[in-house]
Amino acid sequence: MTRILHFAAGLVLAFPAMSQAVLDPVNGQTVETLVKRALAQNGGLLAGQSQVAAARGGVTQARLKANPSIQVSDAQEAVGSQNTFTIGGTLPLELYHRRERRVEVAEASVRMSEFEQAERERQARAEVESRFGEVLAAARNLQVAKDLLALNKRALDLTQTRADQGAVPPLDANLLRVEVNRMDALRVDLESRLAIALLELKTLAGMKPDEELRISGSLESVPNAGDPPLEQVIAARPDLMAARASELAAAARLRQAETEARPDASVSFNYQRMDSSFNVNGFNAAGQLRPVQGVFHYVAAGVSINLPTRNKNQGAIQTAVAQGQEARRRREYAELIAASEVSAAALARDKALESLRIFRDGVRGQAAQNLEVVRRTYELGRTQPSVPT
Repeated sequence: MTRILHFAAGLVLAFPAMSQAVLDPVNGQTVETLVKRALAQNGGLLAGQSQVAAARGGVTQARLKANPSIQVSDAQEAVGSQNTFTIGGTLPLELYHRRERRVEVAEASVRMSEFEQAERERQARAEVESRFGEVLAAARNLQVAKDLLALNKRALDLTQTRADQGAVPPLDANLLRVEVNRMDALRVDLESRLAIALLELKTLAGMKPDEELRISGSLESVPNAGDPPLEQVIAARPDLMAARASELAAAARLRQAETEARPDASVSFNYQRMDSSFNVNGFNAAGQLRPVQGVFHYVAAGVSINLPTRNKNQGAIQTAVAQGQEARRRREYAELIAASEVSAAALARDKALESLRIFRDGVRGQAAQNLEVVRRTYELGRTQPSVPT
């Protein structure tokens, strides 16, 4: 009797039912809907968008030309009437394409930020899809446990009745009672797992814990077995594109550091008005006596050149070279890890499809036939006429 009940329990596992508390095939949210909601409401992704916007602001700032400067001064003799007024301006030239180097670094930072944001979105999408599958599996397992519990309870009632009539030993009923209690404890554990998985899915989707969430999906859907070439997958992954962008950004910073080691210059223009007088008198052109005084106007232009003779930006160049090597090695390692991840994922997918095929063709069909045999055996046993002694 115990072997028959264990066999029947295996048949229930072969035909799992979904939990109606979470699943709603008609009005439930699909995984695509939850992914869109996560991308629109996830706080980490929204912060990443602000980071990209900040990097784009850096490009705008880098494209601006250097501001000119103006100097104004007015000097008055402490004891006397002499005074000098000076106004001038300076314009940095930014030689050797200094501004272009700044723009290159800023644009590389934008590309790196955009790829990092795309990688965060890819990871968020994968997490939502994974949690969605976990909720489906937890709901299925919970329904299986409930079906098994109901089956064992019916078997326990039947066995207890037969034990009370002396048809079977009381030990059979006690063994089934232990199985019922074990399945009941498993049901409670699976309910908690389903609740936790559902709560994690809500968090990823940007929903509040008390919001109601019903999902629509099936674990029976088979993914597309067609795989693009490995090189194409690696070339399109956002994390690897971010690593390549980081390497380009390091190269741009190196060019900027080398440019800063070259001379730079700025041009200047000055106008000066000097009012000078002395405490003596002299004769003017008309022969009149008047104080000696003169107003003088000066215009000057010049060039100021910064000569990198002591500070040749050696430290910044050394840092940029090291950062370039670091970015290259990180990119090579990331490509190696990505290739392994893609190959492992393809292998796991193929083995899962093979297991699904074996389960569908070699387990479910045979289990259905076995279930029909067991049911008929029970019916024949219950309707069999008694033989007079």
